Amino acid sequence: MLASILRVSAWLGLLACVPSVIIALQSGFPSIAVLDVSMLAMVVVLYRFERISYRSKAVLFCLGIFILGVGLLSVVGVHGQLYLVACAVLTSLLLGTRAGLIAAGASAIALAGAGLLGVIKPEALQMPRDDSGLWWLTAAINFALVTSVLSIAVGLFLSRLEQALEEEVAARQAAARQRELLRTFVDTVPDVVYSKDAAGRFRIVNAATLTMFGLTHEREMLDKTVFDLYPREIAERLHDEDMQAMAGRPVFNREVETRDAGGHARWYLTMKVPVCGPDGAITGVIGVSRNITDRKQLEEQLRQAQKMEAVGQLAGGVAHDFNNLLTIIVGFTELLRIEAAAYPALLEPVDAISDAADRATTLTRQLLAFSRQSMLQLKVLDLNATITDTGRMLSRLIGAKIRITLVLDPSIARVRLDPGQFGQVLMNLAVNARDAMPGGGTLTVATQEIDLSEALASRLEAAAGPHVMITVSDTGVGMPTEVLARIFDPFYTTKDIGKGTGLGLAMVFGIVRQSGGSISADSVPGQGSSFRIYLPVVSDSSQSEDVLVDSERSES
Repeated sequence: MLASILRVSAWLGLLACVPSVIIALQSGFPSIAVLDVSMLAMVVVLYRFERISYRSKAVLFCLGIFILGVGLLSVVGVHGQLYLVACAVLTSLLLGTRAGLIAAGASAIALAGAGLLGVIKPEALQMPRDDSGLWWLTAAINFALVTSVLSIAVGLFLSRLEQALEEEVAARQAAARQRELLRTFVDTVPDVVYSKDAAGRFRIVNAATLTMFGLTHEREMLDKTVFDLYPREIAERLHDEDMQAMAGRPVFNREVETRDAGGHARWYLTMKVPVCGPDGAITGVIGVSRNITDRKQLEEQLRQAQKMEAVGQLAGGVAHDFNNLLTIIVGFTELLRIEAAAYPALLEPVDAISDAADRATTLTRQLLAFSRQSMLQLKVLDLNATITDTGRMLSRLIGAKIRITLVLDPSIARVRLDPGQFGQVLMNLAVNARDAMPGGGTLTVATQEIDLSEALASRLEAAAGPHVMITVSDTGVGMPTEVLARIFDPFYTTKDIGKGTGLGLAMVFGIVRQSGGSISADSVPGQGSSFRIYLPVVSDSSQSEDVLVDSERSES
């Protein structure tokens, strides 16, 4: 404000100074001309030099107006009071009410002194000459009254204005802090939080929302709709939910399946409520979505485990009963073979019955392995030696078109396994790899010691810590996602009827889990598949122990 006053005073002072100086010199008042020029020069200096403090500028400016007003009393008479009144008002405005009252008092004293000393003639006030002292005293008191009232009024107005401004600033600062706190909360919360207008355009999105779409800046989503971000089928479903919420029917705890920026399926637990304006009309919708993909996966794993347990119990029961029947069949087959020795024509049917019984016995062992009810003779093994020995047999099993590569880490620790069952695991994985590479390829068996993290161990349903990882990978046709999801299910097979029982990988799963390990698989269509078996290492103090494990002990 002071800078604006000084700027206007400087420019208008230049216009008023020239005629004022001329009139003062023609009237024989050179001192007034000097006073005008000095006042203008001081105003210019105060305006141009920013290093001078505000208070010094205000004091000098008001003092200059006071001196100019006193000096003009001798030239223009009582009209010089205008400068004195201006001095009191500006002092109150620039320096406060107390300073304004002081300036008003000084101006009244200056007016009374000028009248009493004869600087201002009595005719100027049209007062009688004999009572001029009383008249000047009365005029000064009235001047002091008016200027004091003006100073107080200006001071009170400024005080109230300053208080109102302080309250407004405090309110805005409080609102800004609340907005900042709310924004911090919205951006910090891991849930997806967003707001849309009545047309479905995004207006507010938090960091989790940007992450879900693979974006980095809020402006990349503002003014966009779900049709700009999702496939049309998903977008139409989400838009219908928005319209339902804006129609006054909030959406609570609805599970929604979408796709993230990488195209992966994601599940969200969503809540959508309408936003109302000051008049109560609905102007948009606020949505909060919690990522429950991990929970859905755990639920699916639980259902799969329950299904596997139920099927395992059924398979185990059937295998035991079937094994009892096979015992009778095998026994009587041997009796028939003895009786048929005298009748060569009967030997071929007896051999066919024996072969069928042997295949059924193998199937029974697979069922028992899958259901984890087979007897395991666990031994502390050197996996590399076991894999090397088994590899020689695998080369004859899978044929010459497939090359076997062993990548064995010599520094791995020992593990506890049933060597016969582990050989069966490797053979089943090799046979699956052979079927996936009808035109030939490479089968790689690798070993590596790793330390399972808590996250990976939780996903594998294993204990965190040191494990040996056996990787069996091929360069075959690979598997699509829907096949990979069911690869360990019992009786699930992609082979033609009569070419597979669907128990090979289920048996692998059962043996590995019964041995205290875990298994996972990944595959890319056209690029091959990999199976990873994780087995906990044994401590040095127990490396020489052999353990016989049955179904009850393995489950406990």
